[in-house]
Amino acid sequence: MGPAELIHGVERVIEAIGFLPSFHDAEVVSFSVSRHLPRSDSPTVAKLCVHYREHEMVGVGTADLETVCQKSLLIEFIFSDIHELSLNDFNHQNVLESIELKRAQDSSILVDMFPIWGFGGIIRCADVAVGEITNLLA
Repeated sequence: MGPAELIHGVERVIEAIGFLPSFHDAEVVSFSVSRHLPRSDSPTVAKLCVHYREHEMVGVGTADLETVCQKSLLIEFIFSDIHELSLNDFNHQNVLESIELKRAQDSSILVDMFPIWGFGGIIRCADVAVGEITNLLA
């Protein structure tokens, strides 16, 4: 089972970008966690907001060469029923190498967030879903 099959609502990301990216060079904008409340059926939930951008070189071979931002999206991921959470370094930029998902032997989902600079870590949870997607160029 590939990463796309592990994310509810992944078709919204694929529709916005054209594919499911590895999130290389994307930046973590925010991360929050809400715990299970007593006498409630709500699970522990974490939300990750990632700023994804695509650039294109325009005017290659000319004096008018420039890099133009083609896509700028804030993508929210929601991790429910968290079994394990380990995070490192949150700073002013938080650039990712990649986000990788795989099914663990106990059928939970293991999410590895590999950093280039700043934020990184792992989440082991029961469910991963796409939350809000905001187009910053619209």
